[in-house]
Amino acid sequence: MFEPWIGSNFGSPDHPVGRHRLMILGESHYSTDPSLIGTAPKSFTSEVVRSLAIESGYPFFGKLRAAVVGGTAGSGSFAERASFWSGVVFYNYVPVIVDGRPLEVGGTARRPTTEMFKAGAGAFRVVQHDLKPAAIIVCGLELWSHVAATLAGIKQPTRDVVFFDDGNSVFSRIHHPSWRGFKLAQWQTRVQHLLRLAATPRQTGNCVLWSDGEEKFGKLSPR
Repeated sequence: MFEPWIGSNFGSPDHPVGRHRLMILGESHYSTDPSLIGTAPKSFTSEVVRSLAIESGYPFFGKLRAAVVGGTAGSGSFAERASFWSGVVFYNYVPVIVDGRPLEVGGTARRPTTEMFKAGAGAFRVVQHDLKPAAIIVCGLELWSHVAATLAGIKQPTRDVVFFDDGNSVFSRIHHPSWRGFKLAQWQTRVQHLLRLAATPRQTGNCVLWSDGEEKFGKLSPR
């Protein structure tokens, strides 16, 4: 099982991000190395965050940081990146490394199988229970559809669910940051509202739908 990245300031009331107890839930890790495909090295996620999110400012992670704290995907110094990631938890839902090789050499076009998504549910629940995040950003519509299927009380089409409280955490999804149509400005407002909701007492089953619009949320960012 992959161990999550747990920032040293996660949960710290004195840290501007850590105090929100924010988890960022990604989809999956990939590799073109046949010896790694299908495995789950415990420290793999933390190594990825250190290398790509903090040291190199990889765009996927830069967009996530900017969605939370503002600015642009490429903004922020090394110290600012390190400070941000010290305040959050990052975890990938699919519990093994996915085949990232091209189709022409026998790869899977970098897509997890349905079985892989299903296998991730139990491990995610353990991480959620142990770390008790107040807010969870879910990266991508497909991932959200799998996560939402495990949450009791969601009856509406999951694409229409903007926020959902499972009694432990408040969930909200964004477009996957690696998607070419990802528009950062569309998600910054939603993430800020997620953090505000997470600071209120939990209400199991509380659900904000796209159709609720301005009544519950104000101006909704585009789906």
